[in-house]
Amino acid sequence: MGCPAEVVIGDNLVFSICSHNATTGVLTDADSAPTYRVYEDETATPILTGTMAKLDDANTTGFYTESIACTSGNGFENGKTYTIYIEAIVAGATAGVAYGLKAVDPAWTTAITEAYGTDGSALTPAQLLYLILANVSEFAIVGTTKTCKKLDGSTTAATYTLNSATVPTSITRAT
Repeated sequence: MGCPAEVVIGDNLVFSICSHNATTGVLTDADSAPTYRVYEDETATPILTGTMAKLDDANTTGFYTESIACTSGNGFENGKTYTIYIEAIVAGATAGVAYGLKAVDPAWTTAITEAYGTDGSALTPAQLLYLILANVSEFAIVGTTKTCKKLDGSTTAATYTLNSATVPTSITRAT
């Protein structure tokens, strides 16, 4: 499995490693639980740290996984990239691996799902406008209203009424 390349903010992210003996290459349990550190972009201070757990210990060797909540409370932000650095010591030798991923806003993925979902529907003009404005323009959210600016940064392009999951339920385009 390794690690997915993208995570929706609010979802859990599961990542894994298989540890090997550096001399023989044989799958081997780590001397202790592997540790991980999650970094945003190239910031040197991790936003999350922890240890991984063995999965299916009775039937696997050196197989470790971890699940983390990718929430704004844990420091995840739309459009940011994250690196997960994992370190394990096997037979006294230290080894590491790094995975990269990007966090995306649930409103973006909802609109994409609606556009290419199982119902076969296409994006409505309102959804298309929302996708463009929500990802390239300045915006502000007050209560359940999201106001997106035109690319000039000052003129209102549209306002959206949001539900509790920050998915637009209606749109009013500025004239």
